[in-house]
Amino acid sequence: MSFISDCIKIANDHNKTTEPFIEKESSKRKMQKQINSLENQVSTLESVIKDELYKEFMKKLGEPLTVERYKKENKKLRQQVKSLKEIIKESNV
Repeated sequence: MSFISDCIKIANDHNKTTEPFIEKESSKRKMQKQINSLENQVSTLESVIKDELYKEFMKKLGEPLTVERYKKENKKLRQQVKSLKEIIKESNV
C-alpha cells in the first residue's frame, strides 16, 4: 500500500505544480485570442477607411470636369439670354 500512496502523493504534487502553468497558458491563449480579434477589427477598419477615401478621391477627381461643364453651359446660356434680349429689343422698336 505504501507504493500506491506514494504514487498518489507524487501525482497530487505534480498536479499542484502544473496547475499554475496551465492557468498561465490558458490566460495567454485568451490574451492571444483577444489580440487576434482586435487585429481583425483594425484590419477591417483600415479596409473601410481605404474604400471611403478612394470613393471620396474619385468624387473629387470628377468635380473639375463637372465645374468645367457647368462653365461651358453657363456661357452658352448667357449668349442665348443676350441674343433673346436683342430680339425683344428689336421687336419693341
